[in-house]
Amino acid sequence: MENLLDIYGHCIIPKGTILFRGHKSKSFDDCMFFATKHWVAKTFGTLQVWKTTKEIKVVFLVEYLCDNSHTFSALPTLHNNIFPSDSNPDFTDLDIKHWDIPRRNKLIRKLFDDYNISGWFTSLENNAELEICLFDKQANSQQLILIDICKGKNKTYLKDSLQKLKVFPTENFYKETEKKLKTAYRRTYKLYIKMINAWIKDGVEKGGNRLHLKHTYSNLRTKLKI
Repeated sequence: MENLLDIYGHCIIPKGTILFRGHKSKSFDDCMFFATKHWVAKTFGTLQVWKTTKEIKVVFLVEYLCDNSHTFSALPTLHNNIFPSDSNPDFTDLDIKHWDIPRRNKLIRKLFDDYNISGWFTSLENNAELEICLFDKQANSQQLILIDICKGKNKTYLKDSLQKLKVFPTENFYKETEKKLKTAYRRTYKLYIKMINAWIKDGVEKGGNRLHLKHTYSNLRTKLKI
């Protein structure tokens, strides 16, 4: 059997990591979506704050990133490789995650039962924001705990939990990213981080919180420093 973690890469979510869920229900589900930033999760509903109670290894599903750190998902590619009879080169993230729930559930069961994969780390529909999905109702009840529910404005959770994750992309991810950055305006990390630092400085001068701004602008490119 293929080792999908070798093919696509993997991500380790340490014990004690804070994850954010925008959801009404507090129940454990077979498919639980989380953001690494609280304000991203809040756009999807009531902000729930969860903490991992054990280390979790998930598959890394990002094919490449571009100069503005938009991350392009490998989820459709993964699905098409596992289910060639239901493959479509035009599938998007949403085709797998939300437009066809039976298709999503079939993929999750296959990954969890046959490949021993607990979840995925990918983009939020090819944007700079990132998403974690954790599988299996029983497994989630043993690896997650709900610690807070927040309503209205919140200044408690300023940090991006991405900083705590350990990310291990494949060599192919770096090669594809290098191709995209080669002709881009902010092709070097030095140029990119210069822009980020300017935004943070401007925000602080306008009265913003430096820590909050730093984590607001954090992303996979700043994480990997590429």
